[in-house]
Amino acid sequence: MCVWASVSTGCEIILTGDEPGILAVALVAFGAGLIRGFTGFGGPAFILAILTLFFSPVSIVSKILVVDFFANVYLFKACYRQINWRATWTMVIPTMIFMPLGHWLLIELDPVWMKRAMALIIAAACVLMLTGFRYKHPMTSGWLIFAGICSGIVFGGTYIALVAVVFILLGPYNKDDGRALIISWSFFTVLGFALISVLSGTTGADDVVTALPGAVTYMLGTWMGSHGFRKSSEKLFRRTAIGILLALSIVNLVS
Repeated sequence: MCVWASVSTGCEIILTGDEPGILAVALVAFGAGLIRGFTGFGGPAFILAILTLFFSPVSIVSKILVVDFFANVYLFKACYRQINWRATWTMVIPTMIFMPLGHWLLIELDPVWMKRAMALIIAAACVLMLTGFRYKHPMTSGWLIFAGICSGIVFGGTYIALVAVVFILLGPYNKDDGRALIISWSFFTVLGFALISVLSGTTGADDVVTALPGAVTYMLGTWMGSHGFRKSSEKLFRRTAIGILLALSIVNLVS
């Protein structure tokens, strides 16, 4: 049993329990779906950033897994022909290997410490990207493997793909190739995370029932966001992606 406190309109609100309500998940999921569909990432992080103000990360991650699963399949199918398979597998394999370590850390370590440490790193990377810094040459296999290892530990512990996104956005990819790599990496890591989560008992039938309404609104938001992406410019896409990254990192840092 966890107790989380939040200050709202000058009054202290204390919420006890580990289970976010169905309506709360559904409403937050719609906004998260818009972000996920447009940028290819950020949906799960948005949900986690909002709901961890009131509920424990362990209870929320299992719901996010269900909510994001169907949208993940939809986005992967939509960008299948644009995928760089060499870069995808070079990142995915080390991510899969190190993901169980991150999942173990989720259970064993202080979730608040984990969240804030990751947020600080991502915020620093966002500031670097806002200066216009990008790698001008194609990312080497060694660099992609390193990105996969770091991403696997963080993703396994939080279900947040922001570390992988930072590496990709710092690279020389245009908006279509970068988004496709983000989505293809996410597709396979979500499948791996789902297997680990089910086998470890952190996701069960009750989580599926609670999260299904959220999955519907999330899919709607994802569909709308993906249509918005097709009409966006390179400049708008990068500014939106970096802005969302920075906002999410700040929320997780101060909450």
